[in-house]
Amino acid sequence: ENDKSLVTLIEYADVKILLCSDIEKTAQRELLRLYPNLNAQVVVAPHHGSAKTLEYGFLQKLRAEILICSCSRGAFEKGQTTQILGKSSYYTGTNGPVTVSVGKNGSIEASCRD
Repeated sequence: ENDKSLVTLIEYADVKILLCSDIEKTAQRELLRLYPNLNAQVVVAPHHGSAKTLEYGFLQKLRAEILICSCSRGAFEKGQTTQILGKSSYYTGTNGPVTVSVGKNGSIEASCRD
């Protein structure tokens, strides 16, 4: 039933934020099939950032500047979460709550409580 989770795209000041909920590989493939040009500057990774349920290339195709994985400390430490190099990545299991602010001019700022 995870693939029936609500996926939400928020747009403000030409900034897109994609909330992927718990979707797994099938829904990720379908999302990209339906919206082949989909991109978002901020992405909350699907299924808590689980590497096991992530479709190969899904996050790369979105071209996010900021990636947030809502995961446990244990999942992060065991390497069970996706890790995208070259991105500003936040893992709630180690970084704590993450705040993303979008300015009227389209500026994006992410911060966390380490």
